[in-house]
Amino acid sequence: MAHFPETFRQLFEGKMIWSDQMPWYFIPKSMAITIPLIILTGFLLFFLYPGKLLKTGKALNYGILLFSILFPLLFVIISKSNIYSSWRQFLFLYPAIVILSATGFILFFDSFKKKLAKWIIPAIMIFLAFNPVKFMIKNPSYYYLYYNQLAGGLRGAYSNYETDYYYTGQTEASRWLIEYFREKKIDSAVVTATYPVKWQFRNNPGIKTTYVRYEERSTRDWDYAIVTNRYIPPLTLRNNLWPPDDAIHVIYADSVPICAVLKREDKSAYYGYKASMEGRNREAISFFMQAIQSGVQDEMIFYNFACALYNDGQNAKADSVLNEGLKLNPVFEPIIMYLGNICYTRGDYPAARKYYEEVISINPKYLKAYVQLSKIVATDDISGARELLRRCLSVDRNYKPAIVGLADTYRESNPAKAKKYDEMAKSIK
Repeated sequence: MAHFPETFRQLFEGKMIWSDQMPWYFIPKSMAITIPLIILTGFLLFFLYPGKLLKTGKALNYGILLFSILFPLLFVIISKSNIYSSWRQFLFLYPAIVILSATGFILFFDSFKKKLAKWIIPAIMIFLAFNPVKFMIKNPSYYYLYYNQLAGGLRGAYSNYETDYYYTGQTEASRWLIEYFREKKIDSAVVTATYPVKWQFRNNPGIKTTYVRYEERSTRDWDYAIVTNRYIPPLTLRNNLWPPDDAIHVIYADSVPICAVLKREDKSAYYGYKASMEGRNREAISFFMQAIQSGVQDEMIFYNFACALYNDGQNAKADSVLNEGLKLNPVFEPIIMYLGNICYTRGDYPAARKYYEEVISINPKYLKAYVQLSKIVATDDISGARELLRRCLSVDRNYKPAIVGLADTYRESNPAKAKKYDEMAKSIK
């Protein structure tokens, strides 16, 4: 994981964070809030009896087990590895943790001689095991979604931590939709999903499956969609804006929605997007108005609607539409960036700067925002502009606009250095 090249945005502590920018305690905390308390309790008890452990003659064995747990964790923290999806890449630690936990309970049990105490301790263990056993009975298909009482269970983890990051809810949702098609005698349809479902529909030749990112669903042609709660903004989850109103079936685990089946009743948003891409702005505006009037809650529709309005010269109305979109999702990056560009074009640099800084705070990898912000900063702080561009290049060293931007900051003061950056930019395709 120290060399894994791909990065992903993950929900952690109520925020979307890139996997290579997680806080150092990401894995330890993920373990602490998902391992059942009975295991954690036994693991802590293990460290209370160092003297007894030495007397067993197995100190080396236990030391090796402890090393097999601590070394990978310390390595990940020190090397700042690219980690994601809770601690699934570190499940190999769990057997050793369970062994030490069991040992901890044995040592604790043996430290009491009274019969009453030996009845109380098993009772405590049964009590600690009750919560995970109850979850397993209620949710036989979704054991891996378990969160312990430290996180408030799965309900407490919802919108704060990743839940169905393996898209397991899609299997149940696909089965339901196949049965729905059978009952409604639907032989052909386009089913899109936020993770490929081609395999699930392999025995339904009339059903075409596609992949779509949730925020881009309005820009694609589909009849039904299967959407898990992964990559959904935490504010959307927290404000009960997901599952959306057009959901015809929702998959739950412990009363938490993990997957939804959507039925598209109106494709005007898609037709509007298509018209806008082809330069038919008036037609696009008409379609987008129809989409919004249908009550669909999708911030991307407001963004595309505003683009069409601006292209048609209806600037004031476009501003209003963008602000309406932010009401649905206050951290929707395309809208905030667009508002920054609008302010920049109008010469309102303080407002533009505020928007660009907001985009970067939401998403430190939104490269275009660094370049635009550097143009504003450069007017009175050339070194600050260069620092911004270098920060941008620390995210992606081959981002050409940032290299060109750096060259521009040296055009007058250091032409030789500007030329060096220009040549660097030319070498990037």
